[in-house]
Amino acid sequence: MKKMLPLAIGAALLAAAPGAFAITDEEGNASLQFNFAAPGARSLAMGGAFIGLADDATAAFSNPAGLVQLASKEISFEQRINDFSTEYVQGGSYSADPFDIDGVTYAEARSSTHSPSFVSFVWPHERWAVAVYRHEFLNYETAFASGGVTSAQPELVGDIFPFSANIDVNITNYGLSGAFKATDQLSFGLSLNNYNLQLDSNTRRFTTFGDSVVRFSTQQQGDDGAFGFSLGAQYRINDQWQTGLVYRHAPEFKYTASIVPGSINFARIDKTAYFNTPDLFGVGLVYRPTDAWTVALDVSHVMYSELTDDMQSNFRLDDSDPVSRAALDPLEIDDGVEVRLGMEYTFTEAKVPFSIRAGLWNDPEHTIRFQGTPSGVGDTIANAVLFSTGDDELHTSVGFGWAFEKVQIDAAFDASERNETVSLSGVVRF
Repeated sequence: MKKMLPLAIGAALLAAAPGAFAITDEEGNASLQFNFAAPGARSLAMGGAFIGLADDATAAFSNPAGLVQLASKEISFEQRINDFSTEYVQGGSYSADPFDIDGVTYAEARSSTHSPSFVSFVWPHERWAVAVYRHEFLNYETAFASGGVTSAQPELVGDIFPFSANIDVNITNYGLSGAFKATDQLSFGLSLNNYNLQLDSNTRRFTTFGDSVVRFSTQQQGDDGAFGFSLGAQYRINDQWQTGLVYRHAPEFKYTASIVPGSINFARIDKTAYFNTPDLFGVGLVYRPTDAWTVALDVSHVMYSELTDDMQSNFRLDDSDPVSRAALDPLEIDDGVEVRLGMEYTFTEAKVPFSIRAGLWNDPEHTIRFQGTPSGVGDTIANAVLFSTGDDELHTSVGFGWAFEKVQIDAAFDASERNETVSLSGVVRF
């Protein structure tokens, strides 16, 4: 089993005034926005259902086995604009015994990113194809400030102190893909990937010690590369039905998590930590009732639990200590199942074929959550209060595209309650 690392690395254990405590995990990392959908505006418009279809240059990432369907050399590119919100604990009050967070208030921090998200080159042959590509696997940033949470029972346990957090994390994937047509109906694909992590976060904390205000910060700094791979298969049942499988193994990264002194006198503490990116297994099914209609369905199991398996605190000398584990063990992410459904209708009789698309998919909750009811006081209760957000997200998507003789242009829009994505992509064939 791979060694795992928290996405939330936390605050130092400081000597505090009676009835008050500091938190142990960095809240800015709790809701990272991974992108497990296939790249390209065409796929996005179809709800990301592309494992079984995989019939353009973006197959290099989504399912490399599909590359053998291409008839000519292709260069593809995509530009995406992502607008999303991160829910966090803003303030309010809680009760420790019995545990009750009905008085806690929440807010949303809005952020946006935009960048070239995908570029690839595919060289197909009669029974094989190769491709090289660059894919932006994760591009996430957010910043917010919490006023802290007041204890309704200060005689049992104290307030959770204010903090402000910001994080910027990016994972870029460079891949070399190949596909081989074993029979006229069955093909296999392999993608070898070099992932690169860039991580920069800083959470500033404000506590009290007697009559004084104490300031310090926790930071995460990372710039690391690691290798992963994808395995794919595709089977054409007949002219109407087609299916595909993919397994994607993403790596873990090493980075440094630190506690940095501010207005208090102690030495900076640095600790090596590990960021484990979730693996994915998916299956896709495609139905073409006519030449104009395409219906695609994907079901993927995302191993989000790898992110928090064997979670470690960055600021405890011994994570096996029972008190330390009591605060960390309930912080978990459950594995999720993504279900994606997409449709495409192409006006095949038009001089320039024009397609309209729509999709629907479920993004399962994948925030770090405190599981169960806390027992005891201190960090366990603090984590139960602060890591209490997250819901499933239902996405809808629409888009269109033109397929000229040598050029294809596609656009798409995907939206849920908290997230919006705009994509523009193109393909040049020669």
